[in-house]
Amino acid sequence: MLDKLTYDDFKDYRGKTFMLEGIGGQVEMRLLDVRRSPYSGLPTQRQPFAILFVAPDKPALAGKMYNIRHPGRGLVEGMFISPVLPPPQFLQETREMRFYEAIFN
Repeated sequence: MLDKLTYDDFKDYRGKTFMLEGIGGQVEMRLLDVRRSPYSGLPTQRQPFAILFVAPDKPALAGKMYNIRHPGRGLVEGMFISPVLPPPQFLQETREMRFYEAIFN
């Protein structure tokens, strides 16, 4: 399923809350941004893209596989999400928050 996801699957969910599900429980995350890669994929593949989430500072999450869920989007299983530094345009939102990204090639 992950290989079928595209930019269009997430673009309308900017600002919406997702529930990240892992072994330690659940964490609410807000989808902050969805962006296409400036590099195109192979002609037979999707356009690479990334999604950026913001979440509370605690608990700090490690980079690993998680499930995410949104009532309108449904469940996405086995997404690799890793902590990242906040992009400059979101620096004002960094107080007591952490940023996480998933990249789809």
